[in-house]
Amino acid sequence: MTNENERGRGSAPVGSELSFDDWIRSQVENEDYWFQKIRLREDLATPGWSDPKIEKLPHYGLPEDLSGMRVLDIGCAEGFFSFEAERRGAAEVVSIDSFPESVRRFNICRAALGSRAIPYLCNVYDLDPETFGTFDLVLFYGVLYHLRHPLLALIRILSVCTGTMLLQTAIHEEPGLSHQPMAKFHPHGMESGPEEEGKRLFDPTIFWLPNRECVRALIDSAGFVKIETITEDEDAPFVVRAQSPLVEKGVAPDQTKAPWS
Repeated sequence: MTNENERGRGSAPVGSELSFDDWIRSQVENEDYWFQKIRLREDLATPGWSDPKIEKLPHYGLPEDLSGMRVLDIGCAEGFFSFEAERRGAAEVVSIDSFPESVRRFNICRAALGSRAIPYLCNVYDLDPETFGTFDLVLFYGVLYHLRHPLLALIRILSVCTGTMLLQTAIHEEPGLSHQPMAKFHPHGMESGPEEEGKRLFDPTIFWLPNRECVRALIDSAGFVKIETITEDEDAPFVVRAQSPLVEKGVAPDQTKAPWS
């Protein structure tokens, strides 16, 4: 597990007259790719092709008040939901992503916003309460269909969730089979994302597209309870809320008991 807080793509030369705002702007402009659009200043937003404030936040079930909560953001990308959780009062936000570039961009936004959210370069299978502690709220948005082992991922999430999980995923419904838990498998990925020059880019990391019933069955099989579908509208993102069977206050890991000792 690698803490990427100090990582960046460059800094202002020693003795330069570059202001902090100018430095932030230069860091944003120097990145070749942005996924999320995040407002960093009144006149500066990251040029992401997805605007989560409009496309996702109204549908994803994030509570208005997160006061005092430990929150885990899985697949955080550049950090929109991590920063939003912090804005809504979360006491501690831990964010993970498996792409170094995402963590680097997260840290640009973190610096610009003065955030205390902590990003780590790791993946969902690395989750362990000895390493990360436990959480009141786990955000698992837009990750499930990118995983080769979705059930294992949910089991690992349950190991650190002592409150609520919010899950959003892309789905595939086969006509006439909506009441059967089924998934469509893409062994080598599929076209996804925005169109460029009349075609969508190929994403080799999309494997399973479950139907709604399959998502609920996976969550149940992993051990979660009180599984509730937030959105049934076929045109809205598919989001599920579930709860740990043992609800306790999320706590930070005990640093006197290092997991490697």
